[in-house]
Amino acid sequence: MTFQELLKLSYKKIKNSQKEEEAVKLLLMELSNQDPHQFFLNLKKEVDASLEKTFLEKLDLYINHHIPVQHLIGHSYFYGYQLIVNEHVLIPRGETEQLVEHVLYYYDQYFDNEKIDVLDLGTGSGCIGLTLALEEENLNVTISDISQDALNVATKNKKNLKAKAKIILSDLFQNIDTKFDIIVSNPPYIPDSEIVDPMVKKEPSVALYGGTLGTDFYKKIIEQSKLFIKEKALIAFEHGFQQSDEILKYATFVYPESSIIQLKDLAGKDRFTLIGIGGVLNQELVE
Repeated sequence: MTFQELLKLSYKKIKNSQKEEEAVKLLLMELSNQDPHQFFLNLKKEVDASLEKTFLEKLDLYINHHIPVQHLIGHSYFYGYQLIVNEHVLIPRGETEQLVEHVLYYYDQYFDNEKIDVLDLGTGSGCIGLTLALEEENLNVTISDISQDALNVATKNKKNLKAKAKIILSDLFQNIDTKFDIIVSNPPYIPDSEIVDPMVKKEPSVALYGGTLGTDFYKKIIEQSKLFIKEKALIAFEHGFQQSDEILKYATFVYPESSIIQLKDLAGKDRFTLIGIGGVLNQELVE
């Protein structure tokens, strides 16, 4: 059986399962250790019998047991970097890449390329903080999480990527003892009562659910951050579109003199809130 024939077979298998063809293609491509260009060139080639067997076994886990493909191959790609992921951390999403883009952009605009201190609160796999450290050498990054299992993953990613970052086990700010110029976070924001896809349930619940409205962690971070930010600081959040109004309202209450902007994701939904304390954020620059 060729790679093309195996793909066609797998597409038939997922036809009524609400699973994604791109995920199936990624699974086969990664298991065969090919980049997209190589994979395309080799579509007509025969698949090794052992690879075919492994692929079909993992395909069954994806279709019938709702195991994410990223868990099956053991990694995900974020901002061009390969990150270890497993059941202890969220799988990085494209929206979170946008959050990193916004933080890097506003770092330039707001801090004028100075050396500054950054905290990635609730880091999970380390995707946000480690990427920031790799992309901008002037950022002195600390990553923290309440889960030691998550930090074990982040530590492996730090080592593999040769990123510079301090790692702290902490329930929000509990073990944090310094002040930062930037605090960035993608905390749990799914409302407790919301029904999620079976595949999402394979990810850690501690990283998913954020209270009745999904805003519990945002309020805690905004309130507690007053003790952990410098005179001029930036707080950057990713959130669900349904939380944007509540977060704006609470941020305005806690930081009435701040400069607050909210940005949309690629689907046009309110997804990011940036709070500038002691300075002015210019939203027009990114529109």
